[in-house]
Amino acid sequence: MRVLLVEDDPCWAMLCRRGWRRLGLPLTGCVTGWRPHAWRTEPYAVVVLDLGLPRLSGLDLLRQRRNSNDSVPVLILTARDAIEDRVKGLDSGADDYLVKPFDMHELAARLQALTGVAGEASPVLQTGGAAGPAAHQVYYQGTLVELTTRIRRTA
Repeated sequence: MRVLLVEDDPCWAMLCRRGWRRLGLPLTGCVTGWRPHAWRTEPYAVVVLDLGLPRLSGLDLLRQRRNSNDSVPVLILTARDAIEDRVKGLDSGADDYLVKPFDMHELAARLQALTGVAGEASPVLQTGGAAGPAAHQVYYQGTLVELTTRIRRTA
């Protein structure tokens, strides 16, 4: 899943990149500042769009893309939390709207839902007494085993 993040705040962009990496989601593009041309030049499965961009608002950028028949799913990720802002975002062509601050797991679930990944059956991998669904959980003899995001090298 190729994800484009259009975010003008380098701190938020860094937090998103770290969170996505921790969850194993590929963030293949990250546009900070004013460079929305990346949206037009490469194919993405989903675009995560901030509204507070310099020069052109995220809503105006979204309207331009929708007026040019761009159907890439768009999730607005913003600090604007008023109902009017959410309605305006969805009416402008966004497929989803999430308010900052947010939980990274919720964002991942929303991205998967937008790209059609959610709702598919998770295959269960089994070997010996261990079994684990594709949801990054492992069970050993019926007990959930806590996993870290880092692989540790043993002697």
